Amino acid sequence: MRGASSITSARYSLASIVGESPGIKEAKERVKMVASLQVPVHIYGATGTGKELFAHALHEESNRRDMAFIRINCAAIPETLIESELFGYAEGAFTGARRGGKAGKFELANQGTIFLDEVSELSWAAQAKLLRVLEDSEIERVGDVAPIRVDVRVISASNQSLNQLALEGKFRKDLLFRLNVFTIAIPPLRERLDDIPRLVESFIKAYNRENGTDISGFKSDAIQILNTYHWPGNVRELFTAVERACIDAGSGYITSGNLLRFTGLAPQKNDVESDYMGFDLRQARAEAERETILRALRASGHNRSQAAELLGLSRSALYQKMKQLNIERNK
Repeated sequence: MRGASSITSARYSLASIVGESPGIKEAKERVKMVASLQVPVHIYGATGTGKELFAHALHEESNRRDMAFIRINCAAIPETLIESELFGYAEGAFTGARRGGKAGKFELANQGTIFLDEVSELSWAAQAKLLRVLEDSEIERVGDVAPIRVDVRVISASNQSLNQLALEGKFRKDLLFRLNVFTIAIPPLRERLDDIPRLVESFIKAYNRENGTDISGFKSDAIQILNTYHWPGNVRELFTAVERACIDAGSGYITSGNLLRFTGLAPQKNDVESDYMGFDLRQARAEAERETILRALRASGHNRSQAAELLGLSRSALYQKMKQLNIERNK
């Protein structure tokens, strides 16, 4: 599993992003429109839509492409560590601090790009620090008072609407205005079903190349299943489904049997409508949530971490929901 952050050059360009649907074409055009500018860019889309690919492409298309591209998942770092991860710390800042201190990710990204994934998960205090960076182009290491000038292009992403979070008082409005100068919206897979054949072809080529196999493609009945499923986990779920089907088939063409054997793509009665027939809206919402969680558990092979990712929840939030809705852990 990849760590919370890494230092690298961008691995994906616009050419790496598969799809010709109107929504994807528009997103690519917006990358071209803003890539050469220095303004912050916010990428919005549901979990699994490919927000990181667009962040890579923005860096690759920019005049900073030869400098560092730093990725950091704000949701993967404990709140107590996020400030030192982003801004570094001075020697003696806390017990166990490295001798001579440590540069934070903003310093490492100087003259390059930093990608703040799941930026909505930043604490209120970290949001205030980030706002200062955007306004003054300066950071302060934890435990230090001397400002350090930085020249960093900020790209952020979230699977939640920052505007809605700001209205609810969960995200700073002043930071919202600084981050959301230019937005790129990534459509969910259910709105770009015409891209599925191209995506599948790309995934199969990559699988054959990495594993030395000879998967030829999908039979028409298997493609039909892919085209009629609603894909709550978006492109990431499609990738997993294709990979599992390739493993099951081994070679040749993938059939509907290969596709359904180890996935949750088979039509389920409760995928269409709930058994609940009353008029209590609260109860109806609970039933809908319950069936969605069960569907995510089936789609992930009952891997709760993957199910939480499909639903855009943390593991602890998923466990809490399962407890509230009386869903057994091993269901």
